[in-house]
Amino acid sequence: MAKFSLDDADEDPPVASVGEKRKRDDGPAGDAAADGETPRALNSATTGEKPAVPGEEAIGRCGLAEEVEDGLSVQIDPDMLDCSICFESLRPPLYQCKNGHVACFSCWAKLSNKCHVCSRDANFARNIALEKIVESIKSSCSYAKWGCCKFINYAQRDAHEEACLFAPLICPVSGCRYRGFTGHWSGHFLASHSSDVMRFIYSQPFDVNFEVSLPFLVLLGEDDHLFLLVNNSVTPLGHAFSVVCLRNGNQNWKFSYEIEATSRKKPENRLQVKAYVTNTKQWTGLYPVEAFLLVPYEFCNSTSIILSISIERCAVV
Repeated sequence: MAKFSLDDADEDPPVASVGEKRKRDDGPAGDAAADGETPRALNSATTGEKPAVPGEEAIGRCGLAEEVEDGLSVQIDPDMLDCSICFESLRPPLYQCKNGHVACFSCWAKLSNKCHVCSRDANFARNIALEKIVESIKSSCSYAKWGCCKFINYAQRDAHEEACLFAPLICPVSGCRYRGFTGHWSGHFLASHSSDVMRFIYSQPFDVNFEVSLPFLVLLGEDDHLFLLVNNSVTPLGHAFSVVCLRNGNQNWKFSYEIEATSRKKPENRLQVKAYVTNTKQWTGLYPVEAFLLVPYEFCNSTSIILSISIERCAVV
């Protein structure tokens, strides 16, 4: 069995996106922050807790060091493993003309038996030998330096990186191009958005004076998990509040939240919701529909509303 290491294994990871060929010349993750308007919280707090992310100590320890019992380690230019027509990763079945020009299955089906290189009619045939070579190639994940220890079939590399738990996440603040990871958010927000984030301690209720014109408020957990208290204006009913967590689906922790709203005019009138936090890889303006707290406009003053928030964390067994 052969193990192939690719020339781009040590480069910094790109942001994964469906249907987009990975960019091998991306700069270091998390090195960019852009100008632009940012949400501003009316109330802020600091816990002073040092981020402590479970498993963070493992970041950077994986990569090309995986053991292969009966294997051969070689290097290859990853461009040689891409279809020369669509530039996607080659995967079986593969076809070639009589002169050896190869096309992936989806491109071959569109060629109408005309070679894209020879530019003339050609009888394509399966290249079984090349298919076996492609199937045997194993590659490290682009996010190996950030903690992903998996070696995957090269043809499945793009699909793996789309769902990889160690892929960087985009800062939710409008106009900011920073890409970060759990364990690194506190430093970014302290440096770039210090007035736009509220830190909290799990299981301890805290009050938020939420400006109702904002789409969300950034909440930063004591372990550096990033949450958004999102506000969806539902005309003519009121505001729908819920909590989402920016992460890649890491199942080490499960989060739930509680939101309580009290009417300013009649304090005896209260609304409350308890629900599990929704996970999302990127804030795109889509609001959770499974659970939310719908607060009538009468509970708010002209610009803001006071909400009591509590976020619970429990380990997944």
